Amino acid sequence: MKKGFIDAVVGLQWGDEGKGKNIDELLSHGVYAGVARFQGGANAGHSLKIGDINFVGHIVPSGCLHKKMELYIGNGVVVDAPSLISEMAQLKSLGFDVSSRLYISNRAKLVSYLHPFLDMADEHMRGKSGTKVGTTSRGIGPAYSDVRARRSLLVGDILLPDFEQKVSTLVEFHENILNVYRDKYGFEIPEQKIKEAKEKWQNAVKEMKKLQICDLSFLIQQRLKAGKNILAEGAQAVMLDVDFGDYPNVTSSNTLPANVCLGLGVPHTVLRDIYGVMKAYTTKVGGGSFPARIEDEILEKAFQKAGNEFGATTGRPRMCGWIDLFALRHAIGLSGANKIFINKADICLSDKVKVVTGYKSEGKNLKEFPLYLNQVTSATREEIPGWGDANHGVKDKKKVSKELASYLNYIKNKLKDLNVKIISVGTGKDREDFFNWDK
Repeated sequence: MKKGFIDAVVGLQWGDEGKGKNIDELLSHGVYAGVARFQGGANAGHSLKIGDINFVGHIVPSGCLHKKMELYIGNGVVVDAPSLISEMAQLKSLGFDVSSRLYISNRAKLVSYLHPFLDMADEHMRGKSGTKVGTTSRGIGPAYSDVRARRSLLVGDILLPDFEQKVSTLVEFHENILNVYRDKYGFEIPEQKIKEAKEKWQNAVKEMKKLQICDLSFLIQQRLKAGKNILAEGAQAVMLDVDFGDYPNVTSSNTLPANVCLGLGVPHTVLRDIYGVMKAYTTKVGGGSFPARIEDEILEKAFQKAGNEFGATTGRPRMCGWIDLFALRHAIGLSGANKIFINKADICLSDKVKVVTGYKSEGKNLKEFPLYLNQVTSATREEIPGWGDANHGVKDKKKVSKELASYLNYIKNKLKDLNVKIISVGTGKDREDFFNWDK
């Protein structure tokens, strides 16, 4: 029997590119038997829509609305127990009981009930010096910190007799840190809030004991040997990678598809296609510089409204900018993306689109991506015609306006040396709102 493979879907910008819709479309062709999360945690927000059903997932993999699809949460994920149990209950109420097809790595890490408070405390401290990262306050960064410091709780620990002792040891450590934040930076949490969070967390952990916790690396390798194919679902995006993003304005995990191997426990030889997802414009949420940002505040707000550019996890408005080809080339080089989805191509609110083609620092053109984005003093831009709302809901390549067709060919030409294909272009909210571009 022919062995299975793993394809990966990753965002090529700063997140919020609409990966959920593209994952959903990829799953509709019967190629994959399962979907896997390999990094991040409940700080992700993937909006899914099938018919009249709308669901925003944060930690349950995006294949949850496909009833025969297996779902995997890998060892590279930090699991927020209350979020997971809440999402599963919500899915069950929508008619999707995922408990029999969800598998969680026993090596995945648990987010504790104090991690979110540590996250808030750190942002409070950073706020005093104007260096806020803009986290989701879901405790992701502190959870990954504990992983690196080798004191984390593993999901598999909840099944072991010494779990309560491990919790007690970690909680004592966290309380000591919170006392420092209180005494030195004035960050204090009401005892009642902590008590409520603890109770909610304990109840969720109790429910997690009933779930399928296993050696996921072994399970996935067995599935691949049996000829099953898996889609690995990236959370956040390449430009938020902890190593290659605009540090420290990044997420706390490696978002690159190279991390699929480490986050699921599979060899690199099983990786096949890398699907990169982007929007026809660029958005960014959180702190840090944004060279492609639209300078006209009224126009930026119009993009926010038209594209519903508000965080699926936080509700925060996203900064909106023109497409940034300098950052995009960097992201494709890092990720190895060979097939690209372009979403929200129906949204164009300007007669002219000002494409960012390069960065400058103190008047000098940059050849390499800068260490810090705040080193960029200006961006080189090229103007090409806009296309208004002429392409909303277009599903046939032949019916695409000449301005949008020109824009897509322009992008492809700028990326031609990277050997990528634009396989699909989104033109609306519904799953069917897209047209194929390159064969």
